[in-house]
Amino acid sequence: MVVGFMIEITSNKNKIITHIRKLESSSYRKKTGEFIIEGERLVNDAAANGVTLCLLVVSNSYKGSIPSCDNVYKLTDKLFDEIKLTVNSQGILAVCRMFDLDFEESFLSKDFLVYLDGIQDPGNMGTIIRTCDAAGVGGIILSPYCADVFNPKVVRSTMASLFNVDMAVCDKEILHTLKENGFTVYATSLNESISYYDGDFTGKTVIVIGNEANGVRDEVLKLSDYNIKIPMVGKAESLNAAVATGITLYEVLRQRRDK
Repeated sequence: MVVGFMIEITSNKNKIITHIRKLESSSYRKKTGEFIIEGERLVNDAAANGVTLCLLVVSNSYKGSIPSCDNVYKLTDKLFDEIKLTVNSQGILAVCRMFDLDFEESFLSKDFLVYLDGIQDPGNMGTIIRTCDAAGVGGIILSPYCADVFNPKVVRSTMASLFNVDMAVCDKEILHTLKENGFTVYATSLNESISYYDGDFTGKTVIVIGNEANGVRDEVLKLSDYNIKIPMVGKAESLNAAVATGITLYEVLRQRRDK
């Protein structure tokens, strides 16, 4: 039945409910070209940034804002609880159309890029995207071995930064193209490295961040102009990938501010 401009769903066997549940699977997301976002801010920011909202679902008790969408469904609170992704859900989620992750010529005109070489943890991926947004990174290039950026945990961890930063999926060969267009490539590595304090990040810069367990692949390190490391003065041997990214990016930002 229609409630205002919303269609009410009362059964957990409804095809919309089934579709939403299946979108938690990476293979189903790739098959349909759709992904889920949850929360008032995330949904409204997605709409404001031109992301296509295929459908919206709200709980009966939801009183917040609802962006324009042709397909809006209202669920009982109990039924919404069956599909929500977070414990303290706000009562609104959307199914969105995936946006393209193709490399565009516009990347070459930027002066600050990040290349992620096999970041696997969804929480790390989301935090890195959010940090890149905060630090003013012009674009993020993902190796094919990275976690799916449309994974619900990644999306949630970005706090809407997913919609603010240009992204593309490319293998290591893209670093050749970037170097040919004036970029200097700095790879984070503990081996044969200079301190990140000694890097010159005032020009066109690419920062390469490696896999949580194995770091940057050897074949990618061979393409870097410099390997950089963060000094470790305590007993810890390494830093979380997202933390290391944040520290490095803000050194880039500091140098550019003081230039």
